[in-house]
Amino acid sequence: MNKHERTLDPDDWERAKRLGYRIVDDLFDDIKRAKTATFHSIKESDKLALMAPLTKEGEGEEEAYESLFKHAMDSMVAAKTARFWGYVVGGGSHYGVLADMIASEFNWGDSPLFASGVINNQALNYIKEMLGYPMEASGVFVSGGSEANFTGLAVARNARSEIDLKTKGVQGVPRKMTLYMSDQGHDCLDKSVEILGLGNEALRRIPTDDAFKIRVDKLEDAIRIDRENGYHPFCVIGCAGTVNTGAFDDFNKLAGIAEREKMWLHIDGAFGAWVKISQTHKHLTSGMERADSLAVDLHKWMDMPYEIGCTFTRHPTEHVKTFVYGHEAEYLKTAIDALNDLATTNNFCIRLSNQARGVKPYLLLRAYGSKRYCDLVQQNLDQVNYFASEISKQSDMEICAPVESNIVCFRYKPKGLSEEQVEKLNRSILQSLWNISLYMISDTQIKGRYALRVCNVNHRTCKSDFDWLVSEIKKQGEKLFPEIISGK
Repeated sequence: MNKHERTLDPDDWERAKRLGYRIVDDLFDDIKRAKTATFHSIKESDKLALMAPLTKEGEGEEEAYESLFKHAMDSMVAAKTARFWGYVVGGGSHYGVLADMIASEFNWGDSPLFASGVINNQALNYIKEMLGYPMEASGVFVSGGSEANFTGLAVARNARSEIDLKTKGVQGVPRKMTLYMSDQGHDCLDKSVEILGLGNEALRRIPTDDAFKIRVDKLEDAIRIDRENGYHPFCVIGCAGTVNTGAFDDFNKLAGIAEREKMWLHIDGAFGAWVKISQTHKHLTSGMERADSLAVDLHKWMDMPYEIGCTFTRHPTEHVKTFVYGHEAEYLKTAIDALNDLATTNNFCIRLSNQARGVKPYLLLRAYGSKRYCDLVQQNLDQVNYFASEISKQSDMEICAPVESNIVCFRYKPKGLSEEQVEKLNRSILQSLWNISLYMISDTQIKGRYALRVCNVNHRTCKSDFDWLVSEIKKQGEKLFPEIISGK
C-alpha cells in the first residue's frame, strides 16, 4: 500500500489491542456492578457531550471511546439491574457481550457456504429442540419480536391468499382478508398488519375472558359473520404470554379452529414461549407445536444481547416462496444455482444483508447448556409466585389479574379510599419508585382499573428483592396516604 492509500486498519496493532483490552475490562466492570446499580435518565450535561459535532480528521479511537464511556455508560445500565421489572427486557451477560463481539467480527453472512451459516442453522435447531417445535420447520433469525411476528404473518398472508399475491398484490384479492387476535395482543401485530397492506380494519380484536384469554366462542362468531359478509378469514393469532398480564391463549382450541376453517395459526411467543422450558408452567404452551408459525425472542427472557429473535414455520416451502425474489437479482443467480437448494440460503426474511446473529445463541447455548436456561426461567416464575403470595398476605394490597406466568398486576389499596384516590395514590407510588430507579416497575389498566405491574425476566433478581419491593411500596404508600386523603 503506497502512502496515498488509506485503510481502517490501525498503524499500531499493539496499541489497538490495548484499547480493546481496556474496553473489555470496562464492559465487564459495568456488568459486574449491574446487580446493585440504579437507573436514571441521562444527565443534560452528558447529553450535550454526546452531541459533539463531527470533525473532519476525527478525534482518535481512544478519545472517541473515552467520551462514550464517560457520558453514556451510566445511563445504559437499565435492565441489567436486579430490580428492573418495568419492561420485558433481558439483562444480558458477560459472555453475551463476547458472543456479540465475535458475531460482529464475522461481520456478515448466514450462507451455508460459510461456517456462520452452519452455526446459524445449528442454533435454530437448538431453539426448536428446546421449544418442542417440529425440527423440520424452517427458521430465521431476525431483530426481535416485532420483525418475527411480521415475518410469520407475511408467510401466512401469502400462503392463505386466494391469488398469487406476489404478482397481484393485496390490490388483487377477490375478497378482503381478515385475521383475528385477542384484545390483549401486542401493538406490533397491528403494525405488521398495516405494513403488510391489509389495513388495521382487517385485524379483528376478540374479547377476552376474566383470565384475559381469547374467548373462543366470540372468535368463532367473528369468523362465521365475516364469511357470511363475503370476507376471507385467513389467520388466527394466539398469544403466548400477553405483555399486559402474561396470559396464554388455549392453543389446542385455536389450532382446532384453524384446521377446521382452513386458516393459518400464528403464535406470538415473543417472551412467553419460553415457559415451555420450565417445570411448573410448560402446560401453558400445550399445542404451541401445532402453530403454522411461531415468533420468539432471545433478547428478553433468554437474556441474550439485542437484537435477536426468530420466526419458525412448519411450511418451509411457503416461507421461501414469500421471500424469494420475484425477479432474481442477476448477481445472485450463480450463487443460488451453486447451492442447488434455495431453502438453504436462509433467504427467509425481508433483509438480505444479515449479521451472523446465530453466533450469539450458538455460543451461549453451548456454553451454558439447556438446563441453565430452564433453571433461570423456572427461577423467575418461582420468584413471581412468591411476590404474588407476599402481596396477598397484605391487608392493604391486592392482586388485580390472574398470575399465570411471570407478570403480576397489583396495587396498594388501603381502606377508605375511592377508586379515583386509589389510582392517584398508586401513580404517586410509581413515581416514588422511579425516583429510586427509573422504570423499576410499570403501570397498566386492568378492566378499567389502574394497576402497578411487575414483569420478571431478570436473571439477577433474588427473592429478597421482592421482599424489599413489598416493603418499599408499603412504606411509600403510608407516607403518601395523608396527602391523598387531604386532597393535596
